[in-house]
Amino acid sequence: MAGTCAHAEFFRAQPAWALALAGVGLLGLAAGVEGLREAIRGLEVGVLVNNAGVSYPYARYFHEVDEELMRTLIRVNVEGVTRVTHAVLPGMVERKRGAIVNIGSGSSSVMPSDPLYSVYAATKAYVDQFSRCLYVEYKSKGIDVQCQVPLYVATKMASIRKSSFFVPSADTYARAAIRHIGYEPKCTPYWPHSVMWFLISILPESLIDSIRLGMCIKIRKKGQAKDAKKKEQ
Repeated sequence: MAGTCAHAEFFRAQPAWALALAGVGLLGLAAGVEGLREAIRGLEVGVLVNNAGVSYPYARYFHEVDEELMRTLIRVNVEGVTRVTHAVLPGMVERKRGAIVNIGSGSSSVMPSDPLYSVYAATKAYVDQFSRCLYVEYKSKGIDVQCQVPLYVATKMASIRKSSFFVPSADTYARAAIRHIGYEPKCTPYWPHSVMWFLISILPESLIDSIRLGMCIKIRKKGQAKDAKKKEQ
C-alpha cells in the first residue's frame, strides 16, 4: 500500500493531461496503472494520449525474436494502452465528455505488411482495431476515440536522428497531432504522411511487400554488424 500511495502523490503533482503519459513510462505497469487510478480520482482528465510504445532494436525474422523482447512488445504496446484506457475511461463516461488518442503505426495501417517487424506491427494492428471499437462504443456518450497513424518520425525508437520533409521531428509531428484531435476515428495528422499513404495505396501490394522486405533485410544486416562490433570491443 505504501508504494501505491507514493505513486499517487507523484501523479497528483503532475498536470492532469500528463497523467497517462507518466503512468506506464516511469513506473512498472501494474503499479503505474494502480497509481494512476488513485491519482485521477476526483480529477477531470479530459484528454488521454496513449503514446508509449516500443519496437525492435533492429529488424529481425520472427524466429530471431527472443522471449523478453516479445513480452515487452506485448506488455507495452497492447497491455499498456488497454489498461491505462480502462483506468481513465470511467471518469470520462461519468462526465459524458473526453477524448482518447491512441498512437498506432503505418506499419499496420498503411503498409500491407511490415516484414521482420511482425510482432511490432501486430501490436499496432491491435491498437488500430481497439481504437475503432471504442470509437463506436463511446461516441454517443460524448467521448471521441481516435487512432493516429504516423509513418516515420525522427525519434530514437525509429533510429532516425535528422528530420526531413517526409520524416518530421517529434515536435513537428506533435503540433500536427494536436490539431487533429476530435475529428475522424483514424487519421494521419502530418499531411506529407497522408500523401505517402495515398501513393502506397495505389501501388500493388506485392510490390510494396517486396520493397519493404528488401529495406528491412538491409536494416537487419546493419544491426547485426553493429552487434558484432560491440562484441569485438
